[in-house]
Amino acid sequence: MRTITNITGIRSRHLKHMSRGGRKSLSGGYRRLKPGRQTTEHVLSSCKVALSQRRYTWRQNRVLQELASVISTAKGEIHLSSTSSTVFTTEGGVKKWHGGLITIKTHREGLLDGCDDWVVSADLPEWERHPDIIRKTALRPDIVIHSASTQQIMAELAVPFESRMEEAHSFKEGKYLDLTKEQKRDGYEAKVMPVEIGARGFVGSSAYGLLSKLSICGNKRTKAPRLLAETAENSSCWI
Repeated sequence: MRTITNITGIRSRHLKHMSRGGRKSLSGGYRRLKPGRQTTEHVLSSCKVALSQRRYTWRQNRVLQELASVISTAKGEIHLSSTSSTVFTTEGGVKKWHGGLITIKTHREGLLDGCDDWVVSADLPEWERHPDIIRKTALRPDIVIHSASTQQIMAELAVPFESRMEEAHSFKEGKYLDLTKEQKRDGYEAKVMPVEIGARGFVGSSAYGLLSKLSICGNKRTKAPRLLAETAENSSCWI
C-alpha cells in the first residue's frame, strides 16, 4: 500500500508541475514549455517530443499487453448450452414421468461460443503473428482473434485523452472498414471492435462490450477493466 501511495504522490506532483508549464530537468530546474501548450491534455496525448520519443507507443503497448492477456485467458473456455429434462413426481413418489427437454443457459451468449480453435495474436514482439490474411495487407490491428471455424474479430486499442475517446472510436472503425469488407468477400465474418482506455485511466464502455461479447464474465470481467485502467494511468505518470 505504501508503494501505491508513493506512486500516486509522484503522479499528482508530476501532473501539477506540468500543468503549470514546467518539466523538471536533470539539474533540478524546470524547462518551460511553449506558452498556451502546457496543459495535461497536451502532455499526455499531443506533445511532439513525447511522440518522437515513442512514449505514447510505450504506454499503448503496456495496455495492449494486458488486454491481450485478458482475452487469451478466455481461450479454451467453451461455453455450450446444456439441455435437461424436467422430471414430474406424484405425491409420495408413486409415479414419475419426464417432461420435454429444456435448454439451460448459465452464461451470456458470446461471439466465440462453441468454438475451441480460436487463436489470439497481438501486434507485440512476444506474441503470435497475425494470420496471413491480415499480414498481406498494410494494416496492423492491435489484436486479432482468429478462428477458422467461425469468424475473425479484430480488436483495436486506443489510449487517448478522455475528451477524445469518441473521436478515437470513430477513427478506428473507419480505418478498418475496407479491410473488413475484403475479408467478408473472402468468406470471413470479420468484425472490428475498437476499445478505448483513457490516458488518465477512464475505461470506455467499448471495453466492457468486448469482454461481454467474448463471454468473459465473473471475476475476470470485474478485474480486467481495473487492471487496464491502472496500467494506463501509471504509464501516463512517466510520460
